[in-house]
Amino acid sequence: MSTGVKLWLKNNRDNLFFTGILIGSVCLFLLAYLFQFVFVTVGSGEGGVLYRRFLGGTDMTTVYGEGTHVIFPLNVMHVYDTRVQERRITTSVLSSDGLTIILEVSVRFYLEYEQLPKLHKKVGPEYEDKIVNPVTISSVREIIGQYRPEELYKSRIDEFQNDMLIEAVEQNSDMPIVFVDIIIRNIRLPDLINTAIETKLRYEQQFLQYQFLLEKERQELKRLEIEATGISRFQEIVTSTLSDRYLKWKGIQATLKLASSTNSKVIIVGNDGKSLPIILSAENDQQPQTKTVPDAKKNDNNTDSPTVPAKVVPLPKPDNTKKAASGN
Repeated sequence: MSTGVKLWLKNNRDNLFFTGILIGSVCLFLLAYLFQFVFVTVGSGEGGVLYRRFLGGTDMTTVYGEGTHVIFPLNVMHVYDTRVQERRITTSVLSSDGLTIILEVSVRFYLEYEQLPKLHKKVGPEYEDKIVNPVTISSVREIIGQYRPEELYKSRIDEFQNDMLIEAVEQNSDMPIVFVDIIIRNIRLPDLINTAIETKLRYEQQFLQYQFLLEKERQELKRLEIEATGISRFQEIVTSTLSDRYLKWKGIQATLKLASSTNSKVIIVGNDGKSLPIILSAENDQQPQTKTVPDAKKNDNNTDSPTVPAKVVPLPKPDNTKKAASGN
């Protein structure tokens, strides 16, 4: 190294030091700035599509999987979520008779991993606004618009959901977006229709109640007819099998049981040849009967005189032997 160069380095040592620090700082800043463009991370359940600015545009052959990838700073990596996604959409639908129905639906879908370059080239990252929402709204209006508002209460919701899903798949057949299902979350009908439907349902329930009551009365009538038939049949059987001697014999047995009881009674036998003995209870005859006799010494002229107690004369007991004899 020549003496002149050494002398220049010696005189400009401080300037060179600050110049090196400045250049190093610029390089670090550029490296930090370009880091996000050079090192691209694809997360779990995602796929990347590379766009080359000067080498043909979108790479249609490669889908970059999960992990970190190093690309040229001027290229751009577009990352797409390939997991199942859900979006809620609220839309208005005109029914078959021209009334407005508000529906809130939930659509679930996912992107085909192998077809991400095609989706990026034809649609781009705004696939929800360009494809998912319009297709969902169109399918909902196409299916629900075929019915009247009151028919939505009678039909099954799963039938509507299946029809809307089929319609969405048909409309989106050329796009790499797979619709999983469309779920109806809420249906809001006009207030007039709601009132009319509720009134109709209430009357239908009353009609069913009346039908039930009528059927109950019919069954009760059949039960009574069967019961009456059984009673009539029973009486016919009993009448044909009973005789006067049998009845008389049963009456004698009952009379013997009554006569053998501890209660006091009077039995009159021989009333009639065809009738049973007469049984009278004699418990009331044991109580003595009394009669009040006025005092003969009472002064009729003096009404203020004191009252004399009447005499109590016991009456004779009835002779049970005479009753029995008179019966004979």
